Amino acid sequence: MDDSMYNISLMDQVDIINQLAKDGSLSNYLTDSGTIDMEAISDMVIQVNKSKILKLHPYAITQLANGRWQTFLPAYGKQKKKQIRRVNKNDLEDVVVKHYLERVTVHTLEEVAYEWLNFKASEPGFKRSSYDRYENSYKRAFDGFGDINIAKLTEYDLEDYLIKTIIDKRITRSAWANIKIILRGIFKFAKRHRYTNMSVDDVIDYIDSEKKIFTKPAYKKDSEDVFSEDEVKQIEEYIDGRENISLVDLGIKLALRTGLRSGELAALKYSDLDPETSSLQINRTEQHSKGEKGHTDYYFSDEGSLKCEHPSETLYIDTVAVGLIEEINARYPENDFLFYDGHFIRSQAFSKRLSDICNTIGIPPRTLHKARKTYATRLINAGVDQMLVKTQLRHKDITTTLKHYYRDNKTAAEKAAKIQAVFDAL
Repeated sequence: MDDSMYNISLMDQVDIINQLAKDGSLSNYLTDSGTIDMEAISDMVIQVNKSKILKLHPYAITQLANGRWQTFLPAYGKQKKKQIRRVNKNDLEDVVVKHYLERVTVHTLEEVAYEWLNFKASEPGFKRSSYDRYENSYKRAFDGFGDINIAKLTEYDLEDYLIKTIIDKRITRSAWANIKIILRGIFKFAKRHRYTNMSVDDVIDYIDSEKKIFTKPAYKKDSEDVFSEDEVKQIEEYIDGRENISLVDLGIKLALRTGLRSGELAALKYSDLDPETSSLQINRTEQHSKGEKGHTDYYFSDEGSLKCEHPSETLYIDTVAVGLIEEINARYPENDFLFYDGHFIRSQAFSKRLSDICNTIGIPPRTLHKARKTYATRLINAGVDQMLVKTQLRHKDITTTLKHYYRDNKTAAEKAAKIQAVFDAL
């Protein structure tokens, strides 16, 4: 039998040598030259491992009438237990031991991925929603590849697989950035636990250099990313003209004047308002994660959940926004949460309703996040100091605001008038 199957590690050998030195019997394993007989040490490790495994084997090893030896290997999943026979008892024991050691020493990519995910989930402050996001990125990137033995996976295998996946699934650089997070996490976790020796950073660097494999995101016109001033006016007039204005409608008006994220809007309380300073304290947001039975669980999180540097931020609002909050609270004054009418109004309800309103009034449908971008654009166009705009949006730096939130929301007539005014002044 091939003794290497027993997975004799250096640590196993060191542990045996230390124990022999401790009990004074190490001299029995010295060669004539005075060096340690490592072959004898390895044999001892094998016998120790073999003895432990056979004690845990759940089926008896019995001798049949014809002199052959028999036992069973356990069933896994939908498999049935497997009968094995050998002429020699020692050979049969070797088959049993090899079976268990192979199951212990083989770690599939998927097994390691979930080991890492569960490890991350145990860290203080780790969000349940992050677990779902990482899991979804893993499934998107490694669907059909998870049963591979991570120890036998080479850098070239991983590179070839990822390049093919990126091309076939039309993955953008933005989506690749999310995949890189889990890729680094999984393989650094695996390396730390000695499941692999692969340096995943080399793989990532190579993929990053292959710029042509990534799908370019669909080009969006500025008019698709923000509302023009005329469109904002149409939305507000449509809501104000309704016979029964719903809480969701009022929430949309509030979002257009505050730039609140949909999760922050859904989690807003009347007690967050300070009318004297015309300010809102933003200190919680709606979160969601996959429950045990696969259902989506919604909850409000106020610990490290906001997309800003601090767990709580102050947002300054105008008198119209203050009036809207007062109006919303007057609907159900016994509730502290503003958007609760017997059940919590979820964040996606605001986006869905805004898209429905757009369709009704005949403008391109857009989500509530576009209202947030519109808010940022309106502040910048009005000449508000950039640092104040950054604070109002609760961004870490102004670069994020200018790069991703500032758009041209002027109509064709307004653009022409602006250019004309420049040359008229010359």
